[in-house]
Amino acid sequence: MQIRVAQPGDIPEIERLLRSVPGVWQAVWRDDVVERALSAAGRLAYVAAETDLIGFGCAHDFGFRAYLSELVVAESWQRRGVGSALLSALQCDVAARGCRLVVADVFPPAVPFYRAHGWDGPSAVLLRRRLGPPNTALR
Repeated sequence: MQIRVAQPGDIPEIERLLRSVPGVWQAVWRDDVVERALSAAGRLAYVAAETDLIGFGCAHDFGFRAYLSELVVAESWQRRGVGSALLSALQCDVAARGCRLVVADVFPPAVPFYRAHGWDGPSAVLLRRRLGPPNTALR
């Protein structure tokens, strides 16, 4: 298995991977979500590859903290170290940039994975607001 920085040419395979794992792909995501994620992440987006892409992780350095926006592993490769390798690469990269805190909103079935890697709950509450389509007045 190879862990490497994601490239624009990986976008179709990353999207395929995201769509293949139940519960990961969100209907509200834009058509260009993967392209925008890679662009916003800079070099903080990684893929795990064998013959095909088997994992993807994406983080963002906001200076005062980093945010892990996605970590997904193909179902047939789960529990084989792929997620651990991606998470380690991302954590090392953001730490090398000077970030001392990484936060993520985690898909509930993945909570034990993160806890096993030393993650715990923050002293904050995650809130959300769904926005209307463009050019719609928000009230």
